[in-house]
Amino acid sequence: MKLQHLEHELAKIQVRLSGLKARLELSWKKLINDIEPEEFQAIQQLLQRGHDQARYVLAHGELPGDEPAVPWELAHGLSILHLGKAEALPTSEAELPTRVLKDGTLLGCRKWELLDLLWSEALIKWIENLRHHAVFMTTPTVMMIDNEVSLAIAGDWGTGPFDSHAPAVSVAGQMSRLQADFTIHLGDVYYAGTGSEEDVDMAGWPMGKHGAFTLNSNHEMYSGAHGYFAELNARFPVQQGTSYFALYNDDWLIVGLDSAYASKPLNLYMDGTLNQQQIDWLKSLPKRGKLLVLSHHQGFDITGHNPNGLYQQVCDALGRVPDYWYWGHLHNGIVYAELNGLKARCAGHGAIPYGVTSELDGNKRVLFSETKNAGDPEYPERVLNGFARVRLSGANIIEEFIGEDGSLRWSSQG
Repeated sequence: MKLQHLEHELAKIQVRLSGLKARLELSWKKLINDIEPEEFQAIQQLLQRGHDQARYVLAHGELPGDEPAVPWELAHGLSILHLGKAEALPTSEAELPTRVLKDGTLLGCRKWELLDLLWSEALIKWIENLRHHAVFMTTPTVMMIDNEVSLAIAGDWGTGPFDSHAPAVSVAGQMSRLQADFTIHLGDVYYAGTGSEEDVDMAGWPMGKHGAFTLNSNHEMYSGAHGYFAELNARFPVQQGTSYFALYNDDWLIVGLDSAYASKPLNLYMDGTLNQQQIDWLKSLPKRGKLLVLSHHQGFDITGHNPNGLYQQVCDALGRVPDYWYWGHLHNGIVYAELNGLKARCAGHGAIPYGVTSELDGNKRVLFSETKNAGDPEYPERVLNGFARVRLSGANIIEEFIGEDGSLRWSSQG
């Protein structure tokens, strides 16, 4: 029975892949007519870099340390489009048994791994929406909240449709059990944040007692954020159709930012950036003794040593370094030691399977990085997915990283 089920699932995947290839070829032909030759050449070069990167990693295990990574969503593009003499990359587990890269990502061909052919959906939508973004709304919620409040925070969670044993289902169940006042999704609905994916993937998101929020991300931007903004109106009404927001009480200001909308399309929205509307808005917000920032993109590199452009933008706009900053984007659960007064946390481990992040071994900037194996027979390399719970009581804060199994993985009180 199990073999018949697997064969049925494989047949469905093959049909979908055939459709994806046809759509990608059509989108590519249309793109040629829509953009300037220089821009088209830049995109073709980017596809080439993505293909070459995948080939290099397959041969050598990791990219050179100084080599900027190209989004893996581009990896299969050249071979699908038959551009140049691109040699097809592996597409099955038989061709490429899964291995764990140093940043914890799974290099393989199974669902959600780096060479999963279905990532081509993101490539298609990116090409189709390079010039077609949703209208950026500017009516953000600025809400007063209680001085005693709890938040449940998960990033990169939108991986439906869901089987009963899927990590996203387990994480959502644990979040629901805690009954937080507010739940916050740090962004990423897969594969490309389309309207249909938003409808299906976010249907099981656990709502907080007083509301829920969801942030924009690179994957939502692949579809021009059309699906994302529609989802705000359908399922996250407290956000007033706007991709950024603020919560405040007597002691805390909490700001949720859209770090994706102004990001560079030709880098697939991978680097966090704020637009001028948000910068001006941040400068106008009420000042409080404690400041917590939420975003999809990170403010440091994965090692926690090197602040980036988004970090500088946020600090400049707020006039200070935040006390705490939670981000997703990297599919990891990481707690960083304080730097320049900031305690940063990566909670991007909401659902995507990932392994032990070996490049963090011995890193004194890292207080916690998830290493407990999840015991998942479908992904034997996978460590626990999870989320973060934050409880504010006056000026005090209790932080907890909680695994999909309900275990307390890390905690701190300050």
